[in-house]
Amino acid sequence: MPAVLTIALPVFAVIAAGLLAGRLKVADADDAAALNRFVFRFAMPAALFGLMAGASGLRREDALLAIAYGGPALAVMAGAYVVGKRMFSLTRAEAGAHAFASTVGNAVFLGLPIALAIEGWARPFVILMLVEGILVIGVGAALMTAPEDGQGARGLAAFRSFLLRPLKTPIVAAALAGFVFSTAGFSLPGPAQSFFDILGRAAGPTALFSLGLFLGVHPLASFRKAAANVAAVAVFKMGLLPLAVFAAARALGVVDPRYVASLALFAVTPTAVGAYVMASQFGRYTAQTVAAIAVTTALSVLTISSVLVLFA
Repeated sequence: MPAVLTIALPVFAVIAAGLLAGRLKVADADDAAALNRFVFRFAMPAALFGLMAGASGLRREDALLAIAYGGPALAVMAGAYVVGKRMFSLTRAEAGAHAFASTVGNAVFLGLPIALAIEGWARPFVILMLVEGILVIGVGAALMTAPEDGQGARGLAAFRSFLLRPLKTPIVAAALAGFVFSTAGFSLPGPAQSFFDILGRAAGPTALFSLGLFLGVHPLASFRKAAANVAAVAVFKMGLLPLAVFAAARALGVVDPRYVASLALFAVTPTAVGAYVMASQFGRYTAQTVAAIAVTTALSVLTISSVLVLFA
């Protein structure tokens, strides 16, 4: 429990600082948008590229772990997308944002510090981050920028557009570039690695402060109206995804205690701040995403504590 509080309390404190700045009118919505652009276009891509460029080669156990998370994550995203379309009558892009918030976890800024502190958890956790950074974020970006019925290309052209859309997103492009860089056997020289580390470290606190600022400059009434949507996100992200991931891991024979523990930690992280970053950039489902982050982050105090008690 102390480890969880050590990580969670600073996170909430940074969000509270942004909230207070908004309520006191020290900063406004334009400031939140500027901070958001910095995170989306520069800081977060730097963090993902630096992390993935430093990853070592994949082993069989890593591949099984990747499949155990990647398959269920796509299935949960598809289910959440259908729920968004049919239950909440969302547009394609809004349903994509709903599905993304229901799947992507706050691995970088909440899960990773915990994994680094426990021997043997870091390597499998980074493998899972590679899968999420390329697969989940890639598909999420494609869904969030999808054209509505009667708009855009069809057939092969539509499929090509679906594949290329994520590559136009700085976060996805950086993650993929880092993965290719590492797979090719290259390594960053010291000064270059320091550059990406320094710029990347700005992503977490800036995004959290921007999130709090967003809460501070928008009326709470809009979040109350999103209660059903947020509940659906929480059920998928904090309930269905961990269950599906554990079932897949067992079926695939993932038995290494360190890998199972890392997978458990990864699966129960709350909706990522990056979901808000992307939703805000694309202008899709922003208020609902912010509310979902707040609710799932509160729930994660219980889920992450449970993982630490069971596996640490």
